[in-house]
Amino acid sequence: RLRPHPARSICSSRGSNMSMQVDAADAQKRKLEGDAAQPAGDKADDASVAKRAAGVVAGAPMDNGLMKNEDFSRELLRIYYDRLFPYLQMFRWLSYKNDPKSSSPGVQKDFFLRREFTFVLEGDIFCRYMCFRDAEEMKSQIMQRQPIRMEIGAVYTHPPKNHNTVIKDAYKPVERELVFDIDMDDYDEIRTCCTGAKLCVKCWNFMKAAIKILQRALTQDFGFKHILFVYSGRRGMHCWVCDSAARKLTNDHRAALADYMTVVAGGVGRCRADVKMSGEEFHPFIQETYNICEKYFRDDPNGVLQGQDILRKGPHLSNILNTMTFTEQEAISKFMKEFPNATSRDIWAQFEKLGQEKAKLAVAGSFKMKQESKLFLKDIVLQYTCPRLDINVSKQMNHLLKAPFVVHPKTGRVCVPIDLAKMDSFDPAEVPTIGRLVDEMNRGVDVRQTSLREYTHYFEEQFLKPLEKACAEEMSRGTLDW
Repeated sequence: RLRPHPARSICSSRGSNMSMQVDAADAQKRKLEGDAAQPAGDKADDASVAKRAAGVVAGAPMDNGLMKNEDFSRELLRIYYDRLFPYLQMFRWLSYKNDPKSSSPGVQKDFFLRREFTFVLEGDIFCRYMCFRDAEEMKSQIMQRQPIRMEIGAVYTHPPKNHNTVIKDAYKPVERELVFDIDMDDYDEIRTCCTGAKLCVKCWNFMKAAIKILQRALTQDFGFKHILFVYSGRRGMHCWVCDSAARKLTNDHRAALADYMTVVAGGVGRCRADVKMSGEEFHPFIQETYNICEKYFRDDPNGVLQGQDILRKGPHLSNILNTMTFTEQEAISKFMKEFPNATSRDIWAQFEKLGQEKAKLAVAGSFKMKQESKLFLKDIVLQYTCPRLDINVSKQMNHLLKAPFVVHPKTGRVCVPIDLAKMDSFDPAEVPTIGRLVDEMNRGVDVRQTSLREYTHYFEEQFLKPLEKACAEEMSRGTLDW
């Protein structure tokens, strides 16, 4: 039920926009916003076919022999799917060494076939229960349907395409990666630099803190090793935990783990995390999380105090003061009158002085005073810096999540893996768009050497190969390594 559009050229200059109607969807149908591609014109002649085979967009405006860059269009997406999308790597990842052509014992030849994929086509058409035998069939279906978005689901007891032919209770998910989803929208009540769909390096600091907190907890608290963080292409981040033990977690286990990771709740006016203490000490997870948060809250130039300047902008200072004693409020108010141009960092230093005085009084005080002293300011740091997880994505095994390496239709950016070794320098604005990638190929850059290569190389060397090695060892043992 695609809506008709007036015929015109597929590609145009960077300044032109393509309209695409994408409505809000439910939790499994994440919101799609994008520019719509126009239908192709008449059948191309032999010359156009030759150009397309070379990676040149037929009919695209040319500037000094080079196509003018455009972030997203149907034709650019077709070229990306045809020449750049890493089908084999995606198949190797999601099959976990269960190659249907293998004769090795322990291999589940239909494993990949039982994985659900969902295509979202132009016009907000969801194609559920799709599955493929191998990388070749995946590419064939993607090239045929040209989805503007692709989501990955669970591995089921039967191939998803046969779900209507199987007794309802017999068709169920048997494994799925443990996933986490963080969207910048959930930080709108905190960030002062941008709102809505906008994103800058100051915003991205929240994602850096989230990645470091999740990475530490997943590896040190739970012992997971094969973790992939992926930029969502616009304003968020996804985390895929791919260890065998993680993939076998039940929904109850997933819910418990997601709750463990959830420290803060959003909400207008909230300025303190609801942190419980065991005696006079924090739970080790809370303490380790605070240690990471403190850097991004107080010390980082793009952090909460210096980048967002929260104590000088918005209602945050007032909200924090309202939770303090009259004496503490008076001390801060007096400082603000004496130093009206004080920065958020300066104001926070005054809060820290109050905390030091509180700690001295608590030494000889009651148990409650000691607890309050330990918690003072830490709950504020946690509330303003901790990851804000969409825990519903993590709790259910059958939940869909956008696949890595697909393209966000609103920005044209590829959903690329994030190299943790380079995380501090990662800039979402520098992630390649499909227009940029096609431009590079038109300039003569080898398809294997485009600006996408650093991300596929990281995916191969730092994530996929160690994962495949672990899968092979597990198969050779014939048991799961819990």
